Amino acid sequence: MNAKPDGLTAPLPADEAREAIERFHRDGFAVVRGVLGREECEFLRRRTDEIADDPAAAVQTGGSGLFILRDPEKRDIAFARLFIREPILSLVRAILGPECRFCAQNVIRSNPGFAISHWHVDDILEYPLPPEVPSWDARTNLPVMWMSVQMPLSDVMTLESGPTEVVRGSHRAGRLPANENPVYQGRAAEPVFCRAGDIYLFNHQVWHRGRPNTSANTRYLMQLQFGRGGSIAHRLQRAERTPELDRILEGADPALVEIMVGAPMHSAPGHHNQL
Repeated sequence: MNAKPDGLTAPLPADEAREAIERFHRDGFAVVRGVLGREECEFLRRRTDEIADDPAAAVQTGGSGLFILRDPEKRDIAFARLFIREPILSLVRAILGPECRFCAQNVIRSNPGFAISHWHVDDILEYPLPPEVPSWDARTNLPVMWMSVQMPLSDVMTLESGPTEVVRGSHRAGRLPANENPVYQGRAAEPVFCRAGDIYLFNHQVWHRGRPNTSANTRYLMQLQFGRGGSIAHRLQRAERTPELDRILEGADPALVEIMVGAPMHSAPGHHNQL
């Protein structure tokens, strides 16, 4: 597909969307080109830097060369609007369901020499298998409870620029990567090369890492994370904070409060642990 210079703002044609979703389920990721325009990416990089310079910003640092800007959607609506940007939203809905919702957002900025370079899956291994079972059947799609849309805001077109590396199909492995040179069913690691504004739909269970950035440029990668909505997600929420429940839990064992509502009793009522 030929991307517009100013990016995309409409759902993909049906055949292109179907192909992207099939690649996501088969390989664990799927690239879509030219979703954001170059000027948008430049603006988002600049706002990332400006927000990160604010001492009140939620920034996780890793030495002097790597930081993760947490919750940029709380600082500028331009970040939040990306969650309803097309073709992002329609593709995510096709995977997670029509009631999918915001889960998290961050921007990873890697200066030369830095990356999250160890092989891993995000959070926990969700569908483990015993050693005697080699993998999940490739004829079925494993359930996806949440997913990321990875959005490079700078060009990542060479190995030196620190691309995400993945082992294609390894979200079906049912186990963690065994070493720093992982191979799954004969497939070794491969880079995901993208220009600023491309995106890739990403299954967080695929074996992956960020290759170290050995270029002279800073690498910017935004992550939009969506959780599944509907009755399944409702089952995963803690109890709703109401005045009645607060009275019941007043003075209760802190372990019970944590299990029920996940927050101290002085917190404001409302839903907690939203996906």
